[in-house]
Amino acid sequence: MILTYCYKIKPSDEQIATMDRWLELLRRHWNYALGQRLDWLNRTRSPVDR
Repeated sequence: MILTYCYKIKPSDEQIATMDRWLELLRRHWNYALGQRLDWLNRTRSPVDR
């Protein structure tokens, strides 16, 4: 039998602000890295002639 627990967190206003900053930084980093990968794919893709 597997038990799971669910805890509700109650962060302070300062902790909420810190988490919001971290999430924004992580989102920007992810999008930048994704853009780099897409740029690389578009640069290295060879055209297909039909």
